[in-house]
This record gives sequence, C-alpha cells and structure tokens, in this order.
Amino acid sequence: MNYKTTFIIIILLIGVAATYFLFFNKPIENDARDKKPTIAETYDLPRDHIEKLQLSYADEAYKTITIVKDTDGRWQITTPFNAHADLEKVNTVLDDFVKKRVRQTFDVTEYDQYGLDNPKITVQLWKDVDSSPKIFLVGNKGINYSVYVKEKSEQHIFIIESSALDDLAISTTDIRDRSVIKFNPNSITEIAYQMPEQFTCVKNGDTWQMTHPISANADSDDISYILTELQNLLVSTFELDGKDVQESLSKYGLETPRIKLTLTDENKSYGLAIGSTVPSSMDQQNRDKNAVYVQALHQGGIYTVTDDIFKLLNKTAFDLRDKHMVDFQRGDVTKFEIQHGKEKIEGTRLKKDLWEIQGNNNKNADPQAIIADPKAVSDLIYGVDSLEATSYLTNSTKNLSLYGLNTPSYNVKFTIRGKEKPIVLSVGDFAQNDTVFVKTNISDQIALVKRDLIDMIADGVSWLREKQIFKFTIDDPIRCIVKYTEASRGPVAFTCQRLGTNWRLTHPVQENAKDAEVNALLYELIDLKAEEYVGLSFDGKENKLTDVLTGFKSPLLQITVELRNKTVLTLQVGKTESSGNYYARIQNQPTHIFLLKSELVPKLKPKLEWLRVNSEEQ
Repeated sequence: MNYKTTFIIIILLIGVAATYFLFFNKPIENDARDKKPTIAETYDLPRDHIEKLQLSYADEAYKTITIVKDTDGRWQITTPFNAHADLEKVNTVLDDFVKKRVRQTFDVTEYDQYGLDNPKITVQLWKDVDSSPKIFLVGNKGINYSVYVKEKSEQHIFIIESSALDDLAISTTDIRDRSVIKFNPNSITEIAYQMPEQFTCVKNGDTWQMTHPISANADSDDISYILTELQNLLVSTFELDGKDVQESLSKYGLETPRIKLTLTDENKSYGLAIGSTVPSSMDQQNRDKNAVYVQALHQGGIYTVTDDIFKLLNKTAFDLRDKHMVDFQRGDVTKFEIQHGKEKIEGTRLKKDLWEIQGNNNKNADPQAIIADPKAVSDLIYGVDSLEATSYLTNSTKNLSLYGLNTPSYNVKFTIRGKEKPIVLSVGDFAQNDTVFVKTNISDQIALVKRDLIDMIADGVSWLREKQIFKFTIDDPIRCIVKYTEASRGPVAFTCQRLGTNWRLTHPVQENAKDAEVNALLYELIDLKAEEYVGLSFDGKENKLTDVLTGFKSPLLQITVELRNKTVLTLQVGKTESSGNYYARIQNQPTHIFLLKSELVPKLKPKLEWLRVNSEEQ
C-alpha cells in the first residue's frame, strides 16, 4: 500500500467518526442530567400535594413569607400579614423549586464553606399543615450555574440549578392576588351598606330583596352588575399592611370612609371601605384615571384603586331599589281599562297584535268598538310595565288626599292571563319637574314618575285608536274626485270614473285616464296614516278646534272616494299647525281631527296632465 492510498483511508475514517459524533452520539453529560431526579421525586413532594409554604431569607430586605392553602384550595398569605395569594404565581414558585433536578450529591462534614450554616434562603414545605415540614437550606453558588442545597435532617448536600436563588427571592407583592376583594359573585347572599347610608339587601333565590330600612324588591340586575364589576377590579398599588394600618386610617380618609359595605356568603364576610382620593402627582397626571384609597376590612390592608370603584359603589337605598311600579309579562295582558271619572276606555285583545277598543260614557266616542293602533297599545303596556319611580314618598299612605290619590285622575287596569287580580296603576296630582304622583294596588308606597306616559293616557281614544285612515282595497273605489288650490293655477278639480277595470276622466275633460297614475293616488290613500288625533279630550267635551282654526271651512285639499258598496269617504286637509303638520279629517267624522305629516300632502295632489292619456296612446 503506497502513501497516497494510506492518506485517503485516513481521511475516510475521520469523516465517518465526525458523522457519528455529530449525528448519532448523544452527549453523555446531557443524558445523565436528564435522568437526574427532581426534588419532588426525591422527597415525595408533588406540587399539588403541598398545603403550606414558608420562605425565610438571610437578607433582611426580604420578609419571611408564609402561604397556606385554605379548605377551598385557594392560597392565603398568613405572614407577614393576611392576604389572598395568586394561585398561578404560588404554583410557579413551587414548580421553580420542587421541579429542580438534583444534579449531584456530596457527603460532607462541614457546611460553612457551602453557605449552609447561614443559608441565604430557607424553604419549608408541608404536605400536611399539622405535621412536620420538609426544610431545605439554600446556600452558596457552585460551579456550572449551580447552588448548594441541604435537606435539614440529612447529612449530605446536593446541588441544583442556581436559578433557584432568583426564583425564590420574592416579596408578598410578587405573589399577591390583585383582586380588590376575592369572592364569588354568585355566592354572595347579603349586601349591607353602612355608608353613605344604612341599608341591607338579601338574596332570595335568584332575586334580591331590600330588608332595611324598608321591605321592597331590590334591583337584581343592578346588584349583579355591581358584584361582577367589583370582582374584576384590581389593586393599582399595595399601600400598607400589617400592624401599621390602624394608626394610619385617618391619613387615607379611612377612619370615616366615604363608602363602607359588607358582602356576605355562606362562609364569611368581606368588608370594604373607600377613603379619600389619592393626591395628584406627576405620575398620576399621566394616568387616564384618578385613584382612591380603599381598605379590605376583612384583611386590613390599604390599597389604591382607580376611582371606578367609587362610581360603582356610591349607592343609596333608592339606587339599589327596584324602581319599577309594576311587573308583569306583557304578552299575557288580555284586557286593559282606563278609567277617568265616570268615563272608561276598554281594550280587548282579539289576537296577538290585534286590539279592539270601546269608549264608554263619552258622547264623542264612536258608537261601536274600533280597532286599536297596535303600536299605541304596545306603548301603553310597555310604558306601564317599564314605568320607574324617580323617588318614593315615606309615611305617605295615610295622606292620599295630599297627592290626589284618594280620588285618582286616572286608574289604569290590566287583566293578566292566569292572574286572579288585575294590576291597577292610580294616577294622582301633577308635581314639580314634570312628574306625577302614582300608586299601585300591589304596594302601599306612593311614588313620583315622569308624566310623559300619563300625558299620552290623557289623550284616551285619540291616542289608542288605529292611525290608518281608510279601509278599502285598490279594487273597491269606483269614483274619485280631487279638488285643491294651486298657487300658480288657482283651483284644480277633476273626476275619475272606473269603467270595468280601467279609469276614465269625466271632468273637466272626458277621455281615458292613465290607470297607473289614478291607482298611485289610491295607494297613497290606502297607506295614509294619521300622525296623531287631536282636539278631542278624554272627558268628552266638544272639539274646540273650529273649522276656521283648522282651515276646514275652505280646505286646502279635498279628495272624495266612492266605493262599490256605495260608501262615500271625503278626506279634507286644512291648515298647518305649529309643528308644520296639516290638520285633516274625514268629512262625516267632524270631531275626529288628526294630523298628517307635511311631506304626505303633496303626494295627494296629482296634476291633471299626469292623468291624461296623450293622443298617441288613445
């Protein structure tokens, strides 16, 4: 074998060796390290089985921390003060220690050189709070990013990753739960305010009741909102804890707090007080929100929180009281009555959205029942069901005459399907700030409510009757007469007569008319709706709107439609009123005056040339 051949063989062997080490040989050191047991495995300390943790430090800048798991599985800080701990953060601290691998074990007789006579950190772990803990002493750093550790009862020592020193060097702030109050909103059964005024609300099933200072329904939705929002509010800064808190209450406005309340569940109570606003500083001036001082009374700590908490909790008894005057299922109303003196309007549900109304003892009312405006009836039912008190009167039930409720102006009664007794809303005198005194037959208390709905009720049939003016189909009319005055031409008048299925002009010319144009006018009449009825008072007095005032003496527009059944309907449109709408009426119903929107009237004034068929089409 010559020199050249030998050299090639050596090169090939080096390549094979390099390939093996690069791709097939796992480092012995890493493999050995991965097989090393963890502290949890070595000392039987699974993280989830640990019930108590205590960390002590040689560095006086760090205080001893004790954390205990309560019966609900939540971590609580017990030293240096009482506070809720953050579950995830505590678990992270435990994992950072018990999951560290024991790299190597040493048998030694002297511990001082390893920093274990005066350890930097002492870690105590309990699997049972009533038994003895496992105590680990964490000493000096060693080589290869390691630190010396000793289980106190053992002679030997071992090394783990040196990151344990940083992982375990924590303060209470690092692991505290930042919730202002740690609680379950669904478990709270009582809310008791001591400030700004005393009142108590108690949960009864799924609803809340106010039990002090009066017995009444509470606003369950509002209370649920408060509890949910309070649960989500977080501490901005932890200001003070421990024994110094009581001596500093006045400094933070907490000796006489602006708000003070207690939440109670089946197991414990949670107290909260809100003190003064945090003084302005350069840092706070750059924040979006101001902050206030608060104290968790059940734990003692003082924190700062955004002033959202003050806005959320600044409530009075009236604020948290259910302010609805009545409560019923709107779809279950089968009948309503509005009583005003000796007069009465009755409404009866014929089917889902179809109501019939009948006026009684009213000489201006229709002699027979009329169909109601479904929207107006819906507004009446919804309005009463949604009616909320702006304030309640105390000690007022013996003085009904002072509020006009001994003989109410109106009684609004609703018959509810499946209910034995109807619900009655009594309306008394008007008060200041556009309010009116009311009372229901289900409560002794008198309340003030906004008068908007009451003003509509006072319009009686005029408000409740159907707003559609005409009741005919496109095939019913046989004659249509239109008269109006046009500024540029003066009086305009024409008559159309139906011949078979077609329309013909009979005045002022006699020729075929454009069917589409005549039908367009009829469709406008079919769709025509009153904006509102006016002038007819609930108490049956004659309509005071004269023909001169309304313009009906010389109508701006008059359209007469004769139907196949010989019915003749004449729409008269008069002057405009203050809002710009037009007075209008059906001629044979002179007392029922209504308003038409101003934009509708031009559509009812077709020009004669629109209706004429040109010579090419004849």
